[in-house]
Amino acid sequence: MTEQHTPVMEPSAAPAAPQPPQKAPEKKKKKKKVAKNVVVAIIVVALIAAAAWAIWYFVFREKPKEGLGEPIYDTAMMGSIVSNVSGYGTANAKDSATITLSQGGVVDQVFVTQGQPVVKGDPLYVITSAAAEEALAAAKEALVNQQETMDKLNEEMTNLQKSRGDLTISAPHAGKLTEVAEIKVGDPMTSGTKIAQIVDDTKLKLSLYYSYAYENDISVGQSAQISIPATMTTRNATVEKINKVEHITKEGGVTFEVVFVMDNPGTLTAGMSASAELTDASGAPIYPYENGELAYYQTTTIATKAQGPVEQVIDLLNYANVTAGQVLLVQGTNDVDELIRSKQEQIDTAKKSYDDAVKKVEDEQKNLENFSAVAPITGTVVTLSLTEGQEVASGATAIVIADNSVMTVNISVDDRNRQYIETGMELMLNDWNGNSYMGIVDSIAVIGENQNGVTVYPGTVRVENPNGTLMGGYPLDYQFTAAQSQDCIVIPIQDVRYYSPEGAEEPQAVVFIQTAEAPENAIDKTLLPADMQAEIPKDCYVIPVETGLSDETMVEIKSGLNDGDKVYNNTPKENYYGRKASTSTKAG
Repeated sequence: MTEQHTPVMEPSAAPAAPQPPQKAPEKKKKKKKVAKNVVVAIIVVALIAAAAWAIWYFVFREKPKEGLGEPIYDTAMMGSIVSNVSGYGTANAKDSATITLSQGGVVDQVFVTQGQPVVKGDPLYVITSAAAEEALAAAKEALVNQQETMDKLNEEMTNLQKSRGDLTISAPHAGKLTEVAEIKVGDPMTSGTKIAQIVDDTKLKLSLYYSYAYENDISVGQSAQISIPATMTTRNATVEKINKVEHITKEGGVTFEVVFVMDNPGTLTAGMSASAELTDASGAPIYPYENGELAYYQTTTIATKAQGPVEQVIDLLNYANVTAGQVLLVQGTNDVDELIRSKQEQIDTAKKSYDDAVKKVEDEQKNLENFSAVAPITGTVVTLSLTEGQEVASGATAIVIADNSVMTVNISVDDRNRQYIETGMELMLNDWNGNSYMGIVDSIAVIGENQNGVTVYPGTVRVENPNGTLMGGYPLDYQFTAAQSQDCIVIPIQDVRYYSPEGAEEPQAVVFIQTAEAPENAIDKTLLPADMQAEIPKDCYVIPVETGLSDETMVEIKSGLNDGDKVYNNTPKENYYGRKASTSTKAG
């Protein structure tokens, strides 16, 4: 509020005319108020702008990658790529022989030296060993005794089986059972009791009678036609037999018998009425006196051969098909069976003892031969522990001979590379001394083995070693070309990244391609994991690719890229001195 002051009148002065009270100018006061409001508004706007900028800067602004250099790009180009497989193994002589002494003795003579080549059959040494000779003599005596025991047991078993055999009824030949008697376990049986018939129904016979007027018109082997009225069919047949009998007919005629045989299609049986038609030399038909009946080609009666209760009935059924020797019925007692079982156990035990005795003689004979040994193979003496006059102990290794002309190398190939190796292919091998050898794959397993969680396939490689430079126990590295691709798109292997799409069984390979416009095969980068998204430069698009062969540095791109495409490699970091320190992304 503005203060107003009243003037003080001097005493001697005349009174002045009265004046109205003075007011401050209205216009000036309004200007001051507006200015003040403008200043306040400017300050508020500035504060709001500063807050908005701070929010954008600290929250929404894309932060620059501090300390990073310029992205590095590679160019996809046409080239070739080779995939090699390497591994290691140990050389061994393909053939070797070790002679070990079974008894002690004294060395009389030594005919070879270590490192000397020998031929199979060459004498090696002579050792006197009374103990070895005595061991062979004792083994032979034990074998003779065991042979006598075996012979006695086998004779006893033969007698038991003979008596037991008469109590077992078997089919004398293959066929079908008919007229089967009703028999059950426990029934008493006497010798000669009929239990069934067995018929061979694969063929059928027909016996007919013809007038002697046709005696010279019918011969064995002659073809005929058999008519079966019941089935209204005709079958081919052959005259099997002619019996010059005198069969008198009701009319007083004399006839002879002709037996026909034919195959049974499976629908004919004995007892069916049938007739046969023959022709003479002029083609005129020859008819039998009357129809006959079909009969089975062979019929045998099966009967018991001894007395005894029924112990087993096996498939004894009418019309059951049986094979020759098939057991049908068993008679006997438990005592006989028990004797046979007991005797068989004795024979089995004796047989094992006999086999052991045979092997003992063979071993002792071989042991004795080792005391006057000859080279079992052609090769080189690699170990010799004998000197003349030396006393040697049982179990000592006398000599080792190895044939180093051919060596084998055992290798193991993992499941990723098994498809590239096969029998007969060549492998290059190198030893630690820088020598190279050419090997041939002799074998490679078709079923893998698990070794420390990895499936491997063992194999052997044959190496010709005529000069003997490759020795047993030498470690060898091997290498072979698994596959190669010519005129293909290749890029550095670290340019390829992998991610797992949702629902996919296999990871998807992608590259980041630098281009002004999005290619048709580009995919949304948001499908990638967050760390991969952060790695993509602004001018790149994500392209799915199909990879092929790869080596230590490059990878084949089967689809997705063209020759000359620019592919992102990495963005190197800058070090404290301003130089770029390279970082890389490893594929996989």
